Amino acid sequence: MNNKRNGLLLQTKKQMNNGAIVTGLGFVLYMVLLVLGQELLADLTAIAFGVVGIYVSLSVLAGRRRDKEDVSYNLLWGQLALTIFLVACAVLAVRQRMGL
Repeated sequence: MNNKRNGLLLQTKKQMNNGAIVTGLGFVLYMVLLVLGQELLADLTAIAFGVVGIYVSLSVLAGRRRDKEDVSYNLLWGQLALTIFLVACAVLAVRQRMGL
């Protein structure tokens, strides 16, 4: 993969892997905060890491389109699954808070 920066998305495989790790840690933090009864902090965490997850997912999708050999399906599907979980939690949290 090229190491040149050609936009706002993550470019290297290492950056994408680190982004997936951060997203996973965000999901773990969300679960820990829920268990501890910190619902507001958990909701804010889900929203923040949901946005991060979307950013990393877009980067991984673009990286996979650029170089199918370098970006594995494991990274792609794992990142997409984490993003779906976090975004779903964020949407449900916002709906609950707004009374929808």
